[in-house]
Amino acid sequence: MKKDKAIDFGVLALRWYLVFYMISYGWSKLTLSQFGIHDASILEEPIKDIDSFYVAWHLYGRSTFFNITTGLLEIIGGVLLIFNRTTLLGAVFILSMLGQILIIDIAFTTGIHGAALPLRISGMILADVFILYYYKDKILAVWRTLTNGVTTKFRYKWWVFLILPIVGFLMDFVIAILTLPIKLFLNWILI
Repeated sequence: MKKDKAIDFGVLALRWYLVFYMISYGWSKLTLSQFGIHDASILEEPIKDIDSFYVAWHLYGRSTFFNITTGLLEIIGGVLLIFNRTTLLGAVFILSMLGQILIIDIAFTTGIHGAALPLRISGMILADVFILYYYKDKILAVWRTLTNGVTTKFRYKWWVFLILPIVGFLMDFVIAILTLPIKLFLNWILI
């Protein structure tokens, strides 16, 4: 029984480890303090001579929308991990964010910071996966519920499935036409 309680406490500790980092990373984005270049002289160099870390961080810092949106999503993920009822939702929610952060860190930070940031994010991903594994019975039950008996309401002939890729491609034009008034309105407002 003590072993089960120790594992349960370990999972709780991992949750709070992720809560701390997700909320702190999110907060730094909301306050616009994570990205950007703090030494403006770097921007006077030719772009080909600037390390990709500085280019990426400058571009991420230029978008307030990006910072606020990703910051809010990270905070929401962290808050979802706090409560027992929303732990699984939070763990699944932040797993995709951590995966994207890992890709960004591998692509842009290793030249300046080495493997430090990718290793930290990898540790966070492992913590998240361990949390999900701990609740594997609940996840499998949800998976079965979501995938059992999912089908279209009607049956279609085989040839319909052959033309669906074309229909799917043409839907892009339909969506473009339907959203044209919104685009025109936004262009009118922003000009």
